[in-house]
Amino acid sequence: MEEPKQQPEQQTPQLRGLYSKVKISVRTLNIIIVVLVIALIGCMAFGIAKGGFRVSFDTQGGTPVEMQSGIMHGELIEVPEEPTREGFEFDGWYLDTAGTMPWDPEEDKVTESITLYAGWREK
Repeated sequence: MEEPKQQPEQQTPQLRGLYSKVKISVRTLNIIIVVLVIALIGCMAFGIAKGGFRVSFDTQGGTPVEMQSGIMHGELIEVPEEPTREGFEFDGWYLDTAGTMPWDPEEDKVTESITLYAGWREK
C-alpha cells in the first residue's frame, strides 16, 4: 500500500492589518494611538467644560436679543427674534457694525465666540 504524499508546509505571512505597510513596531503604534485618544478625550472635556461658544447680539439701538451660549463648533445658532427700532426696518445680522459682512443664522456655522450686529435701514 502506498503512503499518501505529504505536501510541504507552507508558511503563511503574518498579517499585521493596519500596520503592514508601516516600518514601526506594533507596540510603538499602539502607544501613539493611546496617546492620541487621550488627547482627543482631553480636548472634548475642555470644550464641554468651557460650555461651547457664545453668540452675542448687538442690536445697535434696537430691542434687546438674548445671547446664546453652549454652541459647539460647527453648529448653527437658533434663529433669534428680529429686533425692532423706531423709524428703522431690520436688515439682518452682520459680523461688523458697518453691515458689510452678512451672517445668515440658518446657514452660517459657529466656529468661535462672536458678536452679531443688527443691520438697519430707514423706513
